[in-house]
Amino acid sequence: MPIEGMLLMNDGTLFLEIIKNISVIAILMYLVTQCTSFRRAINQAGYSRGDRCILIAVFGLLSAVGNFLNVPFGQEVMAHTRLVGVIVGGLFGGPVVGIGAGIIGMIPRYFISIGGKNVVLAAMAANIIIGLFSGLVCLHFGARQISMKIAFVVAFISEVLLKMVILVLTIPTYVFELEKAIAVPVVLSTCLGVLVSVYIIRDVFTEEDRTKAQAARKVIQIILATRDVFRSDGLNKESAQKIVATMFDILDVTYVAVRTDAGILAEMNRNGHIPALASKYCLHLSIDINHKTVAQILLCRPGKRRFLPYEQQWMQGIADFFSLELYQVELDQKTVLLSQAELNVLKSQIRPHFLFNMLSNIKAIIGENPEQAKELICDLSSFLRGRLQSNEEEVTLEEEMDSVDSYLRLEKARYGKRLTIQQHISKETVLQKIPFFSIQILVENAIKHGLVKKKNGGIIQITATHDDSRLHIAVSDNGIGMDSHALQALQRHLDGGPFELAGTGIGLKNIYDRLRRIHGADCHFAVHSHMGAGTTVEFDIPWTNDLCS
Repeated sequence: MPIEGMLLMNDGTLFLEIIKNISVIAILMYLVTQCTSFRRAINQAGYSRGDRCILIAVFGLLSAVGNFLNVPFGQEVMAHTRLVGVIVGGLFGGPVVGIGAGIIGMIPRYFISIGGKNVVLAAMAANIIIGLFSGLVCLHFGARQISMKIAFVVAFISEVLLKMVILVLTIPTYVFELEKAIAVPVVLSTCLGVLVSVYIIRDVFTEEDRTKAQAARKVIQIILATRDVFRSDGLNKESAQKIVATMFDILDVTYVAVRTDAGILAEMNRNGHIPALASKYCLHLSIDINHKTVAQILLCRPGKRRFLPYEQQWMQGIADFFSLELYQVELDQKTVLLSQAELNVLKSQIRPHFLFNMLSNIKAIIGENPEQAKELICDLSSFLRGRLQSNEEEVTLEEEMDSVDSYLRLEKARYGKRLTIQQHISKETVLQKIPFFSIQILVENAIKHGLVKKKNGGIIQITATHDDSRLHIAVSDNGIGMDSHALQALQRHLDGGPFELAGTGIGLKNIYDRLRRIHGADCHFAVHSHMGAGTTVEFDIPWTNDLCS
């Protein structure tokens, strides 16, 4: 058929045919988003190899369907919707998914007898280029930041890329005329297909955020409702029953129990029969103190419903709070064995008001940013777990900085732009050992006593350097500082006298004493401060060569 004859149907009729095909793609996309495996894969913060395989298969299939649902336009060109799967796959899965979907989507094209070999090869090259291009857009903006505007622009540019590649790699001039004839309806339909698909996937994100926000609220409810549950008599049937009743009322579960080595302390069951506790549908949460499991919380859901990974993390976070409460009770019970000063040092390692301030902050941002709330709960859980399981006198600088980073992310959520952190950690120092929580306590003091009282906050700088024989650690802030009287009082306290002013003395004395106990006189500890200019606390200890081999 001559081009003039084919042009008669290239506007309304062609556009209508492509719209029908877009409707099929949209229906398939909606059905796919209802699949649990796809939802799990698309909602991951970082895709695993399995997640990528799922996304490549899904979007590759959509691209292949777009090839099958073609509208022939002469013997050399056809109107199709295969780019929809490639573009959307790249936008939400990155370059690997975009390229993979492009390759899979082209497989049916080899079995469609429209166009010569050059046209098919050109289409394959265009699919790969477009998959890479849309994937790079994903890397730049992030999958959850792909808006309808961005999707439209990417779809339009992708169609332009397709036309350019085909025209460059195919010689016949009439191919150019054919492509020009169908350009407008094809470009519009591709853009429409991408917009519909992006809208459907963004709805999945919205629903997932809503679900995570509800789950986070439940976690906060449980923690706040069971605070101080062990204060009277520790872990017993009464405290276990309160934990079970609270979790049973708030969570969507059929069975909750608290179990120790001695047996079940308390349990509640919605169905009247004991579920198979060893099954993969039952969640076991450990309550640990110093690497020893003292109890387990058992949770089972109705039917064969597994707990999702983020739910498992959050539930374990609840167990970690219970571990903290039990640890605090254990410290209280040692009052008859320890002097009051020693007990205060131990208790200064965990400040309950800090924990509940963090919980209040997390609760406040759950509705606005559930992803950030999830990350903060994980950070808080990691921070508490590190404190509870610190059984060694010393840890590596790398391990110490992991704990400091978790703590700082929590404080950043609390103070926002008022808190700026600068780290200068020499990579040669990361395996050197220092007293556990020595840097964390210095950072905590800098925030609490240096920056919080300053209207606009300030900067904390953490430095770790070395020379041939010494490791140097320093934590500095540009906060309110101390006057000479307070600095002299602090020095007298470090030298063994009573601390005359309320403030940072207990924590600093704790670090100083541990340094002296480990290294004797071969350590240096100093505090420098000027009123209105900030404070620097620094110490240096012997360098250990065999740790860095």
